[in-house]
Amino acid sequence: MTFRAPLSNHHADGTNCPADHKHTSSGKPLHPDCPGRTYSQAVCSCGDWQMTNPGKGYVNESRRRHLASHPKPEATGPKVLRDLLRLDAH
Repeated sequence: MTFRAPLSNHHADGTNCPADHKHTSSGKPLHPDCPGRTYSQAVCSCGDWQMTNPGKGYVNESRRRHLASHPKPEATGPKVLRDLLRLDAH
């Protein structure tokens, strides 16, 4: 199973800040209709982890670390077969 923890940005009132709302690195809005990004959030599909913080970079780094802590699923399918065939060809 592959887990996901999508990163989302939010306004102060909790509403989602869409991807087309560009910001400065400090979260100040560059989009005229945006009140500004107040926090970023990531929630893992495993159900055991979530992170909310004003620092988008911090949330993204924590998200990557958490996802790396999950065991990698065993590879199956055509790529595994190609790799095996490649090993046998030498």
